[in-house]
Amino acid sequence: MKKGFTLIELLVVVLIIGILAAIALPQYEKAVEKSKSAQALTLMKTVYQAAQAYYLANGTYATSFDDLGIDIPWTDKNKSGTITDARNNEEWSARLLNKSSDDSKYNAIQIRRLSGKYIGAGFEIYLHHNATKVPRNVLFCIEGYNDSNLKFEKPRGAYCSQIMNAKYIHQGDPNYYFTFDNTQWGS
Repeated sequence: MKKGFTLIELLVVVLIIGILAAIALPQYEKAVEKSKSAQALTLMKTVYQAAQAYYLANGTYATSFDDLGIDIPWTDKNKSGTITDARNNEEWSARLLNKSSDDSKYNAIQIRRLSGKYIGAGFEIYLHHNATKVPRNVLFCIEGYNDSNLKFEKPRGAYCSQIMNAKYIHQGDPNYYFTFDNTQWGS
């Protein structure tokens, strides 16, 4: 009698491997994205602390990363609209926002995805906002963006809820705002 595997046994093994791969691949992709987001959040916290220190020393918020005294090793500096300074790498854009008009005044820090599956998603923290309903020093997870090149095209919650475990709190125009544990951000 010859020893070996039957075709049915081989098909069952291939089916089991396929099922395991189908379960493991999304979890792996989620872990990779969460790791990339952790790096962005580390930079966000550094910029936030430097912005707060700059405000304490000068009575106003910085409009340039150069004013903050921190090294952001990203290139592609740009400014436009309310963005007073931005540093980009191939995946993320770190931005200082400063809007000062009669109807709205605010200072904020953003870090947004420039590429990949979750383009347009990222994080934002308001340092100052003249609207009473906008919380300051609270880290938000954001999906969506005004720029058509960074349009978030996934269902609401695909990044913030499913990847970052954030709670949905508000739909802006066109951003979706989520929040999570903010104890490290001073709220």
